[in-house]
Amino acid sequence: MTLEQMRYVVAISQYGSITAAAESLFMAQPSLSRAVKELEQELGITVLERSRRGTSFTAEGLKLLEYACQILEQTDRCREYFQNLNTAQNVLSLRISMHHYIFPVDALINAINRLGDSVSYIFSVRECQTSQILNDVLTQQSQLGILFVSEVTKNFMERMFAQKGLEFHTLATFRPHAYLSCRHPLARETALSLKQLEPYPYVCYEQTEKSQYYSEEFVIPQSRERQIFVTDRSTMLSVIKNTNAYNIGSGCLLPHIISPGIVTIPLAESMAGVQIGWIKLKNVKFSQETLDYLSQMLESLKSVIQ
Repeated sequence: MTLEQMRYVVAISQYGSITAAAESLFMAQPSLSRAVKELEQELGITVLERSRRGTSFTAEGLKLLEYACQILEQTDRCREYFQNLNTAQNVLSLRISMHHYIFPVDALINAINRLGDSVSYIFSVRECQTSQILNDVLTQQSQLGILFVSEVTKNFMERMFAQKGLEFHTLATFRPHAYLSCRHPLARETALSLKQLEPYPYVCYEQTEKSQYYSEEFVIPQSRERQIFVTDRSTMLSVIKNTNAYNIGSGCLLPHIISPGIVTIPLAESMAGVQIGWIKLKNVKFSQETLDYLSQMLESLKSVIQ
C-alpha cells in the first residue's frame, strides 16, 4: 500500500469515475484501474463495484476511502510542518481548539493588537466539538484546548484526561445562564427555571459523539420536543436573536464581539458551578506566546466576570 494508491482512491471518489480521475491525475485509465486492482489484491477486499451504470464504492471501499483521507491529511500536515520548520523559527505560533466561547476570541484580539505590525505570527483558532478538541491536543494540531467540566461530566472527563495523558486547569467557575433574545417573553426575568424554559425551542451545538458527556451545553433540558442543532456560533446566535429559542451556557457576553439583541439570565435552580478551563498534553512545555495568551485570556475573563 502506497501514498499514491491512497491518492488514487480519493481522486476516484472526488471525480466520480475512474476515467475522470485518471484525467485529473494525468495518467492512463488502464494504469489507474490496474493500481486499484493491485490494492484490492493486497488488502483482500473489493474497493470498487463496476457495472454498466458506472463505478461505485463498496462498503469496504468506503472504509478504505475514510482511512485514505486521514492518511493524506496527516501526510500533508507532516510535510507542511517540516517545510516550514526553518522559516518558522522567527514566527510566533499559537494553535487553539475550543468550545464556542467568546472570551478566548477577545483574548486573541487583544494579543494581536498588542503585537503590532512588526511581528510575524501564525495563529489558528478552531471552534469545534468536544471530541475534536481532545483529538487536536492529543495530536498536537493544537497546543491548547478550552472546554468545560461540570458535576455531571467530571468523573467521565477526569478518566478521559488520565487515559489520554492530558492535564486540565480551571480558568473560572460559572453559574449556568439561559441565552435569550431581548424580545423573548422571558427576557425581563431576573432568574429562570428549566420549567419556565420548557415550552420554548432549545438550540444546541451538535456533537458527533452520542454520549451526553460530550455535550457543550452546561445543562441539558429533560423535555426537548423542539430542538435545533447547529455547528457554529454565528448560526446559534442568529437563531436565538430572531426566534424564541434558547441555549444554556456560561452567560459570557462581550458586546464588542457579539451584536446586541441577546440577553443572558441565570438559572434559578440550585446547582454546582461549571468549570471552564484549558487542557494540554502532560510533559509538554508551552511556548512563550502560549503563556502570554493564557495570561491575556485570564484578563478577558476578569472583564467578563466584572
